[in-house]
Amino acid sequence: MGVRRRTPLFVALGLVVWGALASLTAGYYYYHYGSLFSKTRKIIDIDVGVNYGDGTITWFNHTKAKTIDTLLEVTMRLATINYTGSTGTGVFVTAINGVANPYLSSKYYWIWWMRTTEGWITGSEGSDQYFVNEGEAYYWFYEDTSTWPPASPI
Repeated sequence: MGVRRRTPLFVALGLVVWGALASLTAGYYYYHYGSLFSKTRKIIDIDVGVNYGDGTITWFNHTKAKTIDTLLEVTMRLATINYTGSTGTGVFVTAINGVANPYLSSKYYWIWWMRTTEGWITGSEGSDQYFVNEGEAYYWFYEDTSTWPPASPI
């Protein structure tokens, strides 16, 4: 068998191997995409409270959210939010439903809290960077921040 007769055989064998590897790779990524898609689209139930600092408190119990939602995104669906900065790199919430420190010069600011088994703790990161979790409770409080850490809101 000469080289000319083997060349088509090697080309055909190469194409079969390439097709098998491509199919296996596509199947692998399709499986993992489906698994990731189902995890990120899960609907969860959370509670969100807003304390306006004047005795007015509003609770949004059993709020539906997705596991890919940040606290800022959920809060923006429940209330009118003003903030400075850009999402993803850190935002500073300046107003919720019109309650704001107009000149950012007083000692009152919006702080978010999260309920844990030890009690309420202040958010450890920006609300645009914290992804909500099933069954958690969050609490926005327009409060005096002249002493830190502030007292527990509840």
